[in-house]
Amino acid sequence: MSDPPPASRVAPSYWGLWMHGIRPIGELVELAVAAEQAGASTLLIADEGVDRDIYVVLAAIATATERITLVPGITNPFSRHPVATAAALATLEELAPRRVVAGLGTGGSMVFGPMGFAPRRPFSALAESVDVIDALLAGHEVTHQGEFIANRARLPWSPRRLPIGIAGRGPKVQQLAALRADWVILAGKQISKVPELVAGVRARAAETRSAAPWIVWNPAAAWTESATCATRPRFSYITIDMPAADRAAFGISDETILELRHLLLTAGPEAAAHLIPDAVLEAHAIVGTRGAVVDRLRASIGAARPEVLVFEAHEYSTDFIGDVADLAAAAGLSGATHRLLG
Repeated sequence: MSDPPPASRVAPSYWGLWMHGIRPIGELVELAVAAEQAGASTLLIADEGVDRDIYVVLAAIATATERITLVPGITNPFSRHPVATAAALATLEELAPRRVVAGLGTGGSMVFGPMGFAPRRPFSALAESVDVIDALLAGHEVTHQGEFIANRARLPWSPRRLPIGIAGRGPKVQQLAALRADWVILAGKQISKVPELVAGVRARAAETRSAAPWIVWNPAAAWTESATCATRPRFSYITIDMPAADRAAFGISDETILELRHLLLTAGPEAAAHLIPDAVLEAHAIVGTRGAVVDRLRASIGAARPEVLVFEAHEYSTDFIGDVADLAAAAGLSGATHRLLG
């Protein structure tokens, strides 16, 4: 496991951006450059399989930027073999030395649906992929047989081991993140439960590790009418992947989940959005007027103390990047002037 940056560097909470590869690659590069210039510390690019290829996009961004940390958000062990993922990450590290975090997770309905995947043991595959990718990046030869197979795989040219970022919603993934991750990436969580969750992760990590992991949190903030409208469809996937107990608490029936799956596959998230209860959005996102969002973000940042708070890209324009930077400053987040990874 790579050492996280010195503790003196993580006192502020920085801000970052999470984009999907839904725009031409030149536009994504332009927005990444604008985000870096506006003070963003971190850029996550979603790995959803049917968008523009994440590692091609990240490579293009790497050559156009100088400081911003680059994170695949989030690569799973099924749609891309872990050996191929390790090779992609090592190549990216060659392009952007000490700016790459290996963002890994179990995957979800958004990426698995179009590919027809229904993994039997997603957590086991994730845990195995963390070990295999970490070993390959360190230059070791790996033979592995489990949820996937690696046969004497080796990347002798890998520049170095990378910080490991782990994302996922279930308690087992969170436990793995507390034990193994340098960056714990939180998204789709109930806002009120995040401070307790973060405290638990930090406490578990403190029992076994000398360095605490970074917390990278996406609270699904939306402060304009268009952004709020765009947020609800994205919760179609989050609702499907929600633990059964959480769905029951929100009164979401199995029949609703079946209808959600059908609409997502046949018509897309916008067509399924009307099935998402208001209570789900209210619990999992910070939405409202700009002033209300700033106030809630300030309170949430103070309670959870994330090292990085990541904003979803609701609009793909440089004006939106500037608006995010202004909102981040109003909420007490710091702009980055250095590479977070040293």
